[in-house]
Amino acid sequence: MKTTLIGAKVSTAVVLVTTAFFMSAAGLVVKAEDLNAVFQQGRAAYYRGDMDAAYKLLSRVAAANPKHAETANMLAYIRANHQPADNTLKTQYSAVMLPKVEMADVTLTEALEGLRVLSKNASAGKVMPNVIVKGDELGQRKLSLSLSNVPLTEALNYVTQLVGAKATYDKYAVTLSAQADTPTSTATAK
Repeated sequence: MKTTLIGAKVSTAVVLVTTAFFMSAAGLVVKAEDLNAVFQQGRAAYYRGDMDAAYKLLSRVAAANPKHAETANMLAYIRANHQPADNTLKTQYSAVMLPKVEMADVTLTEALEGLRVLSKNASAGKVMPNVIVKGDELGQRKLSLSLSNVPLTEALNYVTQLVGAKATYDKYAVTLSAQADTPTSTATAK
């Protein structure tokens, strides 16, 4: 009888240890699957060009598995070639509210100078947009604009669209570069 009782205790202990082992192994499989899903999401973000999202997701994978070669390679590329967006200038410009913007048949260069003056007046001399125009031809494109109560960023956005340009906010300046030839346009927003 003692032998049967001891054998039952040993069998129960073996069953409990085996169950605990398989449950923890199942937990590791689930975590590995979750890690693989995070990797796949990070990889997809990387290949579609969303480097901020890719960096966040792939960093999680690297923290869990530092020896994963593909993750390490993608993170190295992102660190070397991707500058995170610095939106401080855009935020500063969006805080400046322009009460009225009226421009008729002016060049892009003249429009930007007008926005500098309007911004200086609206911000009590604190904010004057620094805009770099790439190309003389782009600076000579004509536009007309009539806006009321708009943030400086929106005024810059309208001007950029009217001349067919693309705006890029950097740390210290907004750079306008030509996208495609666009005829003279007019915008009105009130």
